[in-house]
Amino acid sequence: MAKRLVKILTALILAGTINVPIVYAVDYGISNPPPQYGTNDPGVQLNRTREYMERQRVARQIAEDRAKQRAEVEGSGQEQQQASENAVKFVLNDVKIDKSEVLAETEIKEITGKYIGQEVTLQSLYDIVNSINELYSEKGYLTCRAYLPPQTIKNGVVEIKIIEGKTGNVHISGNESTNDGYIAGRIGLDRGSISNINELNDDLLRFNATNDVQLRITMHAGAEPGTTDYVISAYEPQKNYINVYVDNAGSESSGEWREGLFWTDRSLTGSRDMLTMSGMRSDGTKSFSAMYTVPLGRSGTKLGLTYSTNSVKITDGELEDLDIKGHSNAYGVSLIQPLVVTDTLRTEATLDYGYQNSQTDFLGIHWVDDTVKSYTAGFSMTNYGASSIIYQKHNFRIGDSEDIAGENENFSKYFFNGFWQKAYRAGQMLSARLDAQWSSDDYLTSAEQFYIGGMYSVRGYEESYLGGDSGYSASLEYSVPLDKAKTTSAFCFFDYGAVYGDSAFDDHVLAGTGIGIKSTIDRKIYTSLTLGIPLMRDINGDEVDKTRIHFMLNGQF
Repeated sequence: MAKRLVKILTALILAGTINVPIVYAVDYGISNPPPQYGTNDPGVQLNRTREYMERQRVARQIAEDRAKQRAEVEGSGQEQQQASENAVKFVLNDVKIDKSEVLAETEIKEITGKYIGQEVTLQSLYDIVNSINELYSEKGYLTCRAYLPPQTIKNGVVEIKIIEGKTGNVHISGNESTNDGYIAGRIGLDRGSISNINELNDDLLRFNATNDVQLRITMHAGAEPGTTDYVISAYEPQKNYINVYVDNAGSESSGEWREGLFWTDRSLTGSRDMLTMSGMRSDGTKSFSAMYTVPLGRSGTKLGLTYSTNSVKITDGELEDLDIKGHSNAYGVSLIQPLVVTDTLRTEATLDYGYQNSQTDFLGIHWVDDTVKSYTAGFSMTNYGASSIIYQKHNFRIGDSEDIAGENENFSKYFFNGFWQKAYRAGQMLSARLDAQWSSDDYLTSAEQFYIGGMYSVRGYEESYLGGDSGYSASLEYSVPLDKAKTTSAFCFFDYGAVYGDSAFDDHVLAGTGIGIKSTIDRKIYTSLTLGIPLMRDINGDEVDKTRIHFMLNGQF
């Protein structure tokens, strides 16, 4: 198949007829073009790199969410007051109470009104005090309390005092790489104000859910009379880490074996702004990516900036002599807004703008030059059960593309990513994954098409083996631990995928099964070895190998 394509392209070049419009219009007598066109496209490979980074981000977010424990402000609660004896009885004519800054006068009268004009005992007065304190607690004002001072009761008039503790000193500790102002600005503890514990707990929950730093707050009697002091303890993750990986998820014609490195600073300027830079290389591929995210405001909003670039050159196979090479670059701006964040649910909305240019040269001729500008709106939801996780992200993208001839086309598409995991008591894990894309447009640019095949899609095939304007990829995997520590597991799987649209080939379905083993060493090194068996081998005139080994080694330091 590839030999026939080489001969045809060579003849066209020698005849001087090779230009893009003619090449796409002429019938070459090839009923099924070679399906591997997506494996070496620089734009496709750049997207695969970004998809890998997104998978890493989601996995890290889920791991951090799983490790978090619900935190609430810690301190002493209200104690019920009781009378030692109830011998004294009198008619209560009035109750005088200090003016409150947080309780309405009507709320207090609703409590005392039940006793006015009634014969009461000392315990009745303590019941009034306890009811006021319960109201404080219900409203979240644990630093406020009512009490019955020593007094001589005259004419049935009783005096009840209240103390509404103001915020005193706020001490922050453990924040070696986080600015005091970043924490204080997101936790509602203003000196001299009356703190509401319910609101403070909400601030604490949202902070812990939207940051990699975890906070714990304790309160105690203030150094100054009538105040409450707070201690905010921060528990920070490792600030800088390096992630190194090796895999064979590259293309056979531009380097199957890839080596990559990620470097991350979780708090570049002390404001939990994260910078990640990565590089990857294979025999014919080199790529670089940088991603910077910075929190905005108190609600967990984050602004993201990304830049990616790569170069691809055919270094092996029958097309090597045709000097096929390409490069691509892209940048993007994104906003991530947490919507609902609880112990069991996380929902986020995202907005993205992206720009990407992909070019390919063939025998020194500028063959492809695609520019894509797009806007994407997304919504993600993660549900955490006692032993299960469900993640789903829905995206809708609109944009326009310009080809080498200067022709512009608008496009739109919907794409979905989701997975489900269920853990069992003995350590077994059942996982299901679904990725899909749908577009009503035909002949999307290669960077916007959907691809199947490879380590993260349908195993047993080369990466991005088939592509189309629409498609889906589904996987079911079951793993069983092999040791008591549950650090090593064996697994079996079944993968299935299909692509559709005018740009898809006649054979557009892939299916694979197989077995594998994965292991974690000292919680820092992860490795996976998979034997993939393609169930469909005759694909558009090419016969794929009977088996394919997928290998990945990942270490974080």
